[in-house]
Amino acid sequence: MKKLYLAWAALLLTTLMWASSLILAKMIYVEMTPIIFVALRYTIASPFLVVLVLLSKGSEEKLSNSKAYWKSILLAGLLGPFLSQVLQYIGLSMTSAGETLLLLNMSPVFAVILAAPMLKEPITIDKVGGLVLATVGASFIVLGGVPLDSEFGLVRIAGDLLIIISTLLFALNGIAGKIAVAEVDSISVTAFSTLFAVPFLWLSAAIYEDLSVLPRLGPISWLVVVWVGVVNSVIAFIFYYESMKHIEASRVQIALNLIGVWGLVMAVFLLGEPTSFLQVTGGALTILGVVVSQRYLTTRHHDETTPS
Repeated sequence: MKKLYLAWAALLLTTLMWASSLILAKMIYVEMTPIIFVALRYTIASPFLVVLVLLSKGSEEKLSNSKAYWKSILLAGLLGPFLSQVLQYIGLSMTSAGETLLLLNMSPVFAVILAAPMLKEPITIDKVGGLVLATVGASFIVLGGVPLDSEFGLVRIAGDLLIIISTLLFALNGIAGKIAVAEVDSISVTAFSTLFAVPFLWLSAAIYEDLSVLPRLGPISWLVVVWVGVVNSVIAFIFYYESMKHIEASRVQIALNLIGVWGLVMAVFLLGEPTSFLQVTGGALTILGVVVSQRYLTTRHHDETTPS
């Protein structure tokens, strides 16, 4: 039971770190384009992850296990750090930070649906109830923000669609990661999935963006990229995959709705974006939905402590 609570603590910290990634990226988009930001983020993260793998106990055995499950690890890297992240940050550059955070909450919907046939995770009442509450809450966060009739153009629609696609891919990433961490430790899964993604990220950046901006980046931009690369990538992804050893993938994805709550708070204080009563209500519903979806914690604890 202690490991389960520690897994939840790690997952909550993950949602906080990933919410800050979007806010920090929005702050430096004046100097840096989306794919370059993601490529730099994971390039900086890679050596730290490799060192962690090599320094950990039983590194040779871990490398051997990673080779045996390379397909799942490769899939996790291509779906998560590469495709999902690239589309997410491109979409972010075309729409508001608040709306991006809302649409990211669709990932749990996809995860609950996909985990049922692919991971044999049952669709339970607490999952559905929590998912509905969290989704309604996330919708309130957006509806209480920028008026749709004033800024709802084709660019914003395209950005929203890219975000939705990225959430589907991230849900699939979670399923691939769940399969991988069943046999491989979370550090190795994070390290090798990231290494798989980096070449594709730089190839995409070279094709679609201007790499000449790199020498002109200011110290603030570099500070943000290093922070996001080390803290929000290395630490957060290790926490993310570690939590899935003890929590169902679908429940992990539902908890990611909290990214919208953290993001709303950060958008207000760091970006100066306006907030409203409807958004605050949405944040409260989102938190309630996550709590309801995890009702099994109490049930499981009761079952473990009740004499048979």
